Amino acid sequence: MSIRLDPRRVNALKHLAGQAGVRPGDLVRQWVEERIDASRGGDVAAPGAPSLVSVVEALTARVTALEAVAGMPTAEPSAPQVEGEVGVETAGEAAVPSEAEAPKRRRKGVSAASSSERVALHDEMIAVLRERGPMTAGELAGAIAERGRYLPPRSNKPLDAAMVSQRVSNPTYRSRFVRSEGRIGLAD
Repeated sequence: MSIRLDPRRVNALKHLAGQAGVRPGDLVRQWVEERIDASRGGDVAAPGAPSLVSVVEALTARVTALEAVAGMPTAEPSAPQVEGEVGVETAGEAAVPSEAEAPKRRRKGVSAASSSERVALHDEMIAVLRERGPMTAGELAGAIAERGRYLPPRSNKPLDAAMVSQRVSNPTYRSRFVRSEGRIGLAD
């Protein structure tokens, strides 16, 4: 099952899921299960746990606060909701939208403002290579991680030698780097 959300709501959902230490789809599944259980009159909450209504109200207030901090106007109910998509997993089904449902999006070089400015991997690679000279992909990945300026954009997968090697091989960045004797250096 797939649902479409306004991009601001998707970002808020990702933020809330990050705070809870779960994936966004898992958080949505949890909310849906709680709502279904509550509508059945089932025993969903442990004794002393907050009611579902109070939790939803608190989450709504947090989303509104996040939107205000980000300087985004709150979404109107009639706003089109086609940009972000969240997969919701049902028993036995994968949370993967079909090809027809998945929106095709490309970054245009303009990204949403973040709390701290992101450093592109290739820029960080260039900076490290200028400081330390040619290195293997593994050494370069370690040096970049050591500096702590680069954060993987969409996944929380840590930077590794394969990611560095892929960036060097990418046709867009290939002219900036050279490989020689298993080491990566800067092109002249």
